[in-house]
Amino acid sequence: MAEETPATQQNAATPSIEDGPDAKAAASTAAQAPNNADGSVKLASPADSDPMRELLEHLERAQPTIANLDRNLAQTIQALTQQGADPERRAQPAFRHQVAYTLQDLEKLPVWPIPITPDFRSEITRLAETAPGLENQHMLALMRRTASLEDKRLVQDIRRAGTEIGRQADQSTPATQTTIEALENRVRLSPRRDEPPPDPRDAASERPPEANTARGGGLSPHDDSASQQSPIARRTHPGGALDTIFRGMRPKDQGSGGPWNPPPTGMAGRLAAFESQMQERRDERALGRADKSGRAALDALDAFRTGEGAIVMNRIRAAARAEPGGIAAVLAEMRAGGRFADLRQQFNNAFATERVVAASYDKAATALARYGQDRVNIEQIIARRPDATNLSAKFEQMDAQIGEAAGGTPSRRDGKSMMDDLAQKAAELLQRAVDAAKSLFNRSPSAEAARRGAPAPSMSI
Repeated sequence: MAEETPATQQNAATPSIEDGPDAKAAASTAAQAPNNADGSVKLASPADSDPMRELLEHLERAQPTIANLDRNLAQTIQALTQQGADPERRAQPAFRHQVAYTLQDLEKLPVWPIPITPDFRSEITRLAETAPGLENQHMLALMRRTASLEDKRLVQDIRRAGTEIGRQADQSTPATQTTIEALENRVRLSPRRDEPPPDPRDAASERPPEANTARGGGLSPHDDSASQQSPIARRTHPGGALDTIFRGMRPKDQGSGGPWNPPPTGMAGRLAAFESQMQERRDERALGRADKSGRAALDALDAFRTGEGAIVMNRIRAAARAEPGGIAAVLAEMRAGGRFADLRQQFNNAFATERVVAASYDKAATALARYGQDRVNIEQIIARRPDATNLSAKFEQMDAQIGEAAGGTPSRRDGKSMMDDLAQKAAELLQRAVDAAKSLFNRSPSAEAARRGAPAPSMSI
């Protein structure tokens, strides 16, 4: 791996990024990137058909949206795209690992998927699951878990440890084992995303090594299985091991006993009950976050539409009243060459000349994206709750209100609404709630009575 000189690191003109192995490596050599005359980064010439360069271009285009969700990640992307202008830098293993880590983090956010070929996707996934020079199997198993972990600090610590261990000649020192064990404990206690099926490499890394029968002792795997199993592997399933120990400590004949002395509960049962309580608490926190972020999103959208952005929004609503397709049709034509291109120009001018308008809009966009992420995260939680019906009704009502406001507010992109800026799953949830609310309104008794009581259209000209 190529080493960078201190002078190169000191002259790197990159934004400030919080500490972390991927952030630090991303910012180290940004000054080497060639720039255009206007100061913007020139990634490469058209002849340079490198899939890594194409990935960096996709990340650069997504960076403004990501800045509303994760400022540090957006700064990391900016630094990587600056460094990636140099083909030699793109070929360095450390840099490619940093890009893979960044893509893994980005795809946990509610943004559109980054399009890359299946072969390159496989390569990027492999890079995200390891570090340069890393051979310790237990550390590699932890690196493979980062894709499902929600704790950003824990993910950074795992990657930092993997990078440091990969630089060591001896990757099985006592200090290394202590670091790995501490990270394993944090992983067990950390909330995580829906995990893919177990990787066979994890099972291989946790399987006790077979005894060596060629060295005179003639031990079989059955003779010394406990001594051959590593301490880390033994701690992978603490419930079973502890339950075995406690069963051995209990007397064989416990008797029925009196009602004041019930039989002891098995350790496995206690662990299961404890884990159930912890999961319930995590679920409650996730539901609380979604409720809080939903209210914040609705307040921020209303503040923009009726406050700083009221002038341009009133003009859009006025145009929608005369448009058969309503506000959705107006927003679709707010583009260059569209019938409402003038409204798009007024909207853009408001952002360019009124700082408070842009700030209010960005606040609404950030709050909306955060709710979209939280809303998707609680879908499975709601499904397994005993009060699922009440929770679904509560959040569907919030979805409908937020979806209607977002669907009627222009995006910064021509011809789009803020609803189009959400990740697909979140947008589907909100749109489904909006459609259900409209359908319910159309079937309501008052709407039906009004329809029946309306006079028939006149046939006169």
